Amino acid sequence: MRALGMIEVRGFLGAISAVDAALKAANVELNNAETIRGGLTTIELVGDVAAVHAAVGAGVIVAKKLNCLIAHHVIARIDDQTVGIISKPKDNILSSVTEIQTEKPVGKSAIGELVTSNTESVEKQTKIYQLKESLQNKKVVELRKQAYQMNLETLKKSEIKFANKQALITAIMTEIERSEKDWN
Repeated sequence: MRALGMIEVRGFLGAISAVDAALKAANVELNNAETIRGGLTTIELVGDVAAVHAAVGAGVIVAKKLNCLIAHHVIARIDDQTVGIISKPKDNILSSVTEIQTEKPVGKSAIGELVTSNTESVEKQTKIYQLKESLQNKKVVELRKQAYQMNLETLKKSEIKFANKQALITAIMTEIERSEKDWN
């Protein structure tokens, strides 16, 4: 059975501390850490029901110690339609795992190449994550202004005027990735 556990805290320090404690306490995955205005962050954990209960319990204890706990809740046997509301970010650094390919013989040069490629991959993911976070922190008006300035291919100017925050962020990220590929 899959369950969803949520911990809402005030501040980034509380969010990181609660997530760390929760992930160490049980075999759960971090689905998302959604930041809302006013410094509120909701941490979403998924896994087996018992593991999610244990993880949320551990995260709540740490958040209470830091005096930043707002609320917490566990939904056992989460419905498929509810899963659509909680979407996992594609570029979430904490959840991405680099697969090691063992087709080549593993020698010193192969290990060096692997370490270099993994480091570059993590650096790229970090930059993408930071960019997306900075876009999330902007107001819709600011995002529209940036979209007009970028002359996006994925959204027409008439569509930019009525686009919501997520559509603008997606279009801006797509444009940045496309322009990056043109330079490489």
